[in-house]
Amino acid sequence: MTGPLLLDTGGWLNALSGEEPWASAVEDAGDLIVPGLVLAEVDYHLRNQRRSMHRLLKDLESGAYRYEPPTVGDLRRARELDEKFKKVDLGLVDASIAALAERIGVVRILTIDSDMVAVRFGPHYRLSFELACPLP
Repeated sequence: MTGPLLLDTGGWLNALSGEEPWASAVEDAGDLIVPGLVLAEVDYHLRNQRRSMHRLLKDLESGAYRYEPPTVGDLRRARELDEKFKKVDLGLVDASIAALAERIGVVRILTIDSDMVAVRFGPHYRLSFELACPLP
């Protein structure tokens, strides 16, 4: 079993649909961390699949996932990261994931977004994400 894993929208949706290698990465992870804004994006993608979304929420309620809503400090830091990486076109959700990674000290991520590879965070911007799966 590997350590904690931050879930980004695309990677998590791939895992939920059973696609490899994302599904295996989720199965192998110790702690599955759901950033609050990612949960909102997943809900948007599952808007026509309410049973699937409700099952996901029940899994979250039962402790299958660790839910991390953004703090005001996370949102402030996300704004700073979004500004610093404006050429990457990071956006609020991805910037909030980086802010959360800084706060909780978890850098391993399940994503399909290449912009996450360019993001640096932490003191002096020396930390980067460790991809749980190669990018498609």
